[in-house]
Amino acid sequence: KACLIFKKRNKDADRYKAILYGSLAKTGKGHCTDSVIENTLSPVPCEVQFDYLKTDIEHPNTMDLFAYKNGEQIDFIRVFSVGGGRIEFEGSSSAKEPIVYNLSTFKDIKDYCKEKKYRLWQYVDEVEGEYIWDYLAEVWKTMKNAIETGIEDEGTLPGGLDVQKKAKYLYNMEHIGESAETRENREVCSYAFAVSEQNASGHRIVTAPTCGAAGVLPAVLYYEQHKNGFADWEVIRALAAGGIIGNLIKTNASISGAECGCQAEIGSACCMATAALSEPAS
Repeated sequence: KACLIFKKRNKDADRYKAILYGSLAKTGKGHCTDSVIENTLSPVPCEVQFDYLKTDIEHPNTMDLFAYKNGEQIDFIRVFSVGGGRIEFEGSSSAKEPIVYNLSTFKDIKDYCKEKKYRLWQYVDEVEGEYIWDYLAEVWKTMKNAIETGIEDEGTLPGGLDVQKKAKYLYNMEHIGESAETRENREVCSYAFAVSEQNASGHRIVTAPTCGAAGVLPAVLYYEQHKNGFADWEVIRALAAGGIIGNLIKTNASISGAECGCQAEIGSACCMATAALSEPAS
């Protein structure tokens, strides 16, 4: 996202340079961050550097971008990846996201829904409007595609560690005498692995609430749909309920692993999945 913005405002540049700091540097190769930067800024060449030592940075996910023309620097920005797909630029007043949900605590939302006799999905419908359902339909379609593609995928994940993809193996490893509980655990895990491996391979997934935790919510919903025969529209309503919880955590705490550790990501995803499962269809 930062590279697209920088590229648009430096259309005459003949060379770029990117320096990654902190968490972005330490995970850069494994996350293929350098490849993403180079591909986004292409066809103009970009040199990507990893600075593992600099500590006096404002945020653990910090990147510098430089633009050059005829050997002279023509532009520079420092950008922070602050979690959940949001970025901020140093020296710029952070553009505040529009306030969609005036109620910012679960107690307030619960009390409002109790008063109106609403389910959570009905509260979402009232606040967001009809457009949200087409959007969530695309979200669910993307989640399902990531699972169904991932459980058929094989080979080695990019990133240099030679990690073998495991989703297909998990999905197909049923053994004689397997208990219902073991089968459930294996299938749900295979779906979560499928999405995570699609993410690690640079394919399209849904941040739920982040890329790092993207496998949890779709795995749980996909399993429940196939086990209980839920229609897509029922799952989409469940997604709306899960989204409420994700928004509350993002608003009142953080979903950024760089800021608050893995619990901010995977813990939030588990909470979203729990809320989604507790939302009945009607």
